[in-house]
Amino acid sequence: MGYQDNASITVDAVLTKKGREILSRGGRLDINSFTLSDLGVDYTLWNPDHPSGSAFYGEAIENLPMLEAGVHAEYSLRNRLISLNKDTIAIPALEVSAPGFANGSITFNDADYPSGKTVTVTIKGAATTAAGDIHFIMSDPTLFTTSARKEKTISGMLRSALREEDFAQQEQYGLTQRNSDGSFSFGLMPTVQPVKGRETTIHVVDSKLGAYTTFRAINNVTELKRDVVNPSNIIGG
Repeated sequence: MGYQDNASITVDAVLTKKGREILSRGGRLDINSFTLSDLGVDYTLWNPDHPSGSAFYGEAIENLPMLEAGVHAEYSLRNRLISLNKDTIAIPALEVSAPGFANGSITFNDADYPSGKTVTVTIKGAATTAAGDIHFIMSDPTLFTTSARKEKTISGMLRSALREEDFAQQEQYGLTQRNSDGSFSFGLMPTVQPVKGRETTIHVVDSKLGAYTTFRAINNVTELKRDVVNPSNIIGG
């Protein structure tokens, strides 16, 4: 990722990994639409106290460097420009719920192994999205397994590191289990770890609406549960 000079209008187009995959298979890129995003814009720089007046409130924002086009669609266009009805009073959002969910995190203890917990994602402020439009990215897939459909491993020099550094390749999953109320659910099951408190960040994204949310999953499971045979039930014991 790099910056571009924003002193002039520049169109920087690159193929995503998916686009290169299609071409490598002899396919065609029949591009018929595009979407816009304000990824990289820091709106906290809006300054209504600028000494030069209202025309300069957004000066710092307008002078931000432009990001180069990225080849990884998973991290681009998170904040998409979308069309909504004129009577809309709030932009679409995703809400995460699960047993014990609090302060943006879900904690898994020994009692949650191996069954795990069910995580539910609800779309707020928009009509029910289609199955397959919601995805989530797990930063460290070694801490949990899931019932969601794995779509791909997100690899690359910028997003993977040595396991010795406690980083794993991230994985992307798709949600297809729709509930009767229009929400989506998936199971999240902890794996046994050598120490308590290991955690991963999970990013949930609606690819059509551009809505997204993030939560932490904390793994405190360190005890492997096994069925113990009662010695009195052993013949000859």
